[in-house]
Amino acid sequence: MHQGEINLRRATRLLQALRDGGVRHVVISPGARSTPLVLAATRCRDLQTHVIPDERCAAFFALGLGKAGTAPAVVVGTSGTAPANWYPAVIEAAQGQSPLLLISADRPAELQDCGANQTIDQTRLFGGFVRGYYPFPADGADLPRLQVVASTAAQALDRSRWPLPGPVHLNMVFREPLVPETFSDEPEAASTTNWRSDYPELAAAADAIDTLAGELSGKPGLVVAGPARLPPEFTAALGTLAAKLDCMICADPLSGLRFGPHDRTRIASGYDTWLRNPDFAKRHRAQWILQFGAAPTSAVLQRYLDGHDDHTRRILVTPAGPWPDPGRRGRHVLHAAPLAVVTALNARALEPATPDWCAAFLKEERRVHALLADPAQCPPEAAILASVVRQLPAHSRVFAGNSMVIRDCDSFLPGGDPPLALLANRGASGIDGNVSTILGLAAGSVPTVIGLLGDLALYHDMNGLLAAREVNAKLVVFRNGGGAIFGYLPQAGLEGFERYWLTDPELDYAAVARLYGLPYRRVETPAAFEAAFAVALQQPDSSLIEVIIDRADSLARHRAFWSRFSG
Repeated sequence: MHQGEINLRRATRLLQALRDGGVRHVVISPGARSTPLVLAATRCRDLQTHVIPDERCAAFFALGLGKAGTAPAVVVGTSGTAPANWYPAVIEAAQGQSPLLLISADRPAELQDCGANQTIDQTRLFGGFVRGYYPFPADGADLPRLQVVASTAAQALDRSRWPLPGPVHLNMVFREPLVPETFSDEPEAASTTNWRSDYPELAAAADAIDTLAGELSGKPGLVVAGPARLPPEFTAALGTLAAKLDCMICADPLSGLRFGPHDRTRIASGYDTWLRNPDFAKRHRAQWILQFGAAPTSAVLQRYLDGHDDHTRRILVTPAGPWPDPGRRGRHVLHAAPLAVVTALNARALEPATPDWCAAFLKEERRVHALLADPAQCPPEAAILASVVRQLPAHSRVFAGNSMVIRDCDSFLPGGDPPLALLANRGASGIDGNVSTILGLAAGSVPTVIGLLGDLALYHDMNGLLAAREVNAKLVVFRNGGGAIFGYLPQAGLEGFERYWLTDPELDYAAVARLYGLPYRRVETPAAFEAAFAVALQQPDSSLIEVIIDRADSLARHRAFWSRFSG
């Protein structure tokens, strides 16, 4: 059999197995050694291909596709340094527990360690950041070997999903010639293979729930809902539990709890403001803290949690993976599905805390909401976020960039009835790849997708804008003169602050928009943004809105807002 045909058969069987397991998207960057994979992807039924020339952008685009659906996307790259450009996205997927499949093409053993061009050691290239590594040597294409390829691919897909979702690396070796002498452009016949993996719903033992119920019942406590992707049933169940215990739920903006038609009476979104009052925080220490999801975005909330002593029962509910406990104050880790734990607790007889406990938190919440209702009391970013939420159709997805944007969402997005999903790359919290993640999210989503970014985040992933032409995403960039978050940190007082930390890219964003063919508007007030955003939402294509933020004024108004609660 011709070598090109062997390569194509192996690549096709690999992608068929992934397709049969639910994969629907393949993100491709150009290269020679990966040719068999590209040919196979274009011929495989039910696979949608996306071409992203920049490998770093391609990996983040695939990460966004994975966030949009239930199955990971595949990113394909050629040999050499190409897959090394995936590394930042691999780290984010690993830390953020997002499924991602990476298939690198590689050169055969006879080209290794001999100075052959574009050849590096790709063995376990991503170290401990992948959930699994699967090498595919340059074997033949007889039926038994193809079955090994298919079975290994199915296991790799399974590993990306469970027990801890994350990236998986498949390294496939191809010998030349890479192109078959003859092959059909027709899609391959539909496979009859039905790969299936069933995953357990981890439930806590009944005696563990009984003990936990006794620790919570009748005592002043707090529920913390950190960043998480949880089923819709969890929201209602957690609300029921909070009502039984008469406690507040500090709901991170990425928890999925702030928006939706569910009862939000005990959903606290203003904690990043009212916990800045040290007297209030000290007087309202909880006897128990029940935490779901990852560690919260808010450093203020984290400090409050860490300020409790060992007399406070700190229960971390997590099915698998590292403990979400940066302050290392947790004393009880319950490895179980959050919904199963809450459902089991609701089935127990629980007593509420004394009425004054929850009332104190509700009073502070109302103060924050009253301030947010008055634009004159808020920084301009708060008004922009309010405008976004007010105009978005139900079930839209909003991606918040790292640094200041996600923190402003934490402080100034109180939530509302329309069901909206807020997402971010908070695994490693980098500003790299944010644009590409947003556009990948849009490529895999039916709902409207909005990307909120700082100017440095846009600059850092400007190449990602090339993919905007094939999706519909509304990008909003806060032009605040670079790394504005450093203005809130001690570095702001150092000599050389603007040169070494602020690093304003000073780009002409109108020129950037023209370069990538994007409709563009520049606005300087919340009212102007309201009008520009309304127009953008009616357009069928991606667009870019630049919002001018006076950094010094914004910093002063942030501090003035928080100072009303700082004691």
